Amino acid sequence: ECPHDSLNDIDSDGVCGDVDSCPMDSWNDADSDALCGNIDSCAFDSMNDVDSDFVCAENDSCPYDSSNDSDSDTICGDLDSCPWDDENDKDSDALCGNVDSCTSDAMND
Repeated sequence: ECPHDSLNDIDSDGVCGDVDSCPMDSWNDADSDALCGNIDSCAFDSMNDVDSDFVCAENDSCPYDSSNDSDSDTICGDLDSCPWDDENDKDSDALCGNVDSCTSDAMND
């Protein structure tokens, strides 16, 4: 019982609402980002979707790449030297395929 909490621990976390930092969040800010889960759009992501792609980190295959591996080569854009080239400069001429006029010719002739 919570004698000073008229809702009597409404989130059932064992902490009475009058002393509960997150009275409507039974996880009590699980990701420790100072946002209670009932108002936190990414309740289990302490950086709150750092790449702003509307996918929380626990479900984001590329948490620091807002394009989420745009070229589908399994390398996230923040780590991919050629984020728009799924073959990652296959001729090794330091030109990514999306800007290389001769993608199979290292001499570009």
